[in-house]
Amino acid sequence: MKKRIVLVVTALTIVALLVGASAVMAAKPQNSGSGKDVIALSNGFPSGQHFNLNIHGKDPETFTCDATPGGKSVFVAEYGASTIQYVSNKKASVYDLTVLDPCAMPEPYGDGVAKVQLPYKVMVDGTPTPAGGYYVFARILAKPNNGKLEPASNIILYPNTVVEACNDTDPPNPGFGNYTQCPEDPELMLGLVVGNNLYVPDPDEQVLRRFEDPTAKGKGKSKAVDITRLFVYTGWVVDATLDANDDGIIDINDVPVADYGEAMAGENRDYNNDGVEDEADVEAWLTDMAALDPAMAWYFANEWIFNIADLVITEQGLINDGTKLVQLRFYPVVTTTFGSHIVVVKDAPADTLGEVAFGFDPSYGSDFSLKHGETKDSGALEAGTYTLTEILPAGWDLGYIEFVDLDPSTTNVVTDETAEINLAPGETVRVIFHNVPAS
Repeated sequence: MKKRIVLVVTALTIVALLVGASAVMAAKPQNSGSGKDVIALSNGFPSGQHFNLNIHGKDPETFTCDATPGGKSVFVAEYGASTIQYVSNKKASVYDLTVLDPCAMPEPYGDGVAKVQLPYKVMVDGTPTPAGGYYVFARILAKPNNGKLEPASNIILYPNTVVEACNDTDPPNPGFGNYTQCPEDPELMLGLVVGNNLYVPDPDEQVLRRFEDPTAKGKGKSKAVDITRLFVYTGWVVDATLDANDDGIIDINDVPVADYGEAMAGENRDYNNDGVEDEADVEAWLTDMAALDPAMAWYFANEWIFNIADLVITEQGLINDGTKLVQLRFYPVVTTTFGSHIVVVKDAPADTLGEVAFGFDPSYGSDFSLKHGETKDSGALEAGTYTLTEILPAGWDLGYIEFVDLDPSTTNVVTDETAEINLAPGETVRVIFHNVPAS
């Protein structure tokens, strides 16, 4: 039987690798309002089953790292760059986070790379169950900069990039579950491809600061922040037979050469016929390959990064600036419930409109009315599709409905005075009804 090789397109600039990630599964616990009664918060962390990982910043000149596997901690440079590798194997009988190599001390003190295994399955009522991915939260602990109060210490965690991925053989290899790296032959190095829907967050979103106000003085603990988007994959997974020149990368050089006759001398890989040979031709070609039966390429949008193959290894680069301890928590999606929220905002010229009634389907409580400037929080909702209708009196028109949506991948629909809201797990959507006098 043919061994299936998994290959990912490499088509990123260095800048996109450092700051690009797609939004997915954005778990946004509420620290006020009715959501607080549903989601217990502790220093910004949600409650529930999770796995802990501690990142310790150490001075490599004075700290000797023991490379023995085990524990829940990795050790990085107190100042400068380090790397954490994460590995997940769908076939492994591992149901807890396991540190395979705790040492990420830079050269000449080490190789600069620590390695952590995240379980693909977790125990649910005594049964191994796919985790479905994880929500990831992190916060900084310990005294900043050896007790110095200014500047506040911080750490930058970059998006995970895929460096290796492979599938089990057919028939299955009984030892595959023990693998924490792909076999040397014939798996290939991997990378990410950027689609038009890539979400590029503000650079500060990836900076964990010792204090919520980085200029503040004191010993207060930072609140945990949601860094799930750093573990999300958007891109192609490609059968290695499409790597025509066998260089380990899918790019323009692998696109089939078109036969344009004598009028087009030489090679031509303008697959989409737009007059330019570029990455758009690669995308068009792979789209056709994905439509084949059996498919030769698979596109994943906003996918938990370890779901794309049987064995996936990623690298997360970091730059530490004096941080002594960062606490990460990984919450399995299958066992975690976050409340989603719809916040309704009423906007009309001054207060001349008075109260306006709103109706909901499915109802999450009694219908209500709002005046200009008033808001209504739905409280914790399950993810799903909701419709919200404004019942306007005579003499007034809708104007328009504005969505302030924290998940740019969400598609919301407006029909007359009704807003259809596709609510993701843990998402908060603000819906603003702007009214105007009828013309």
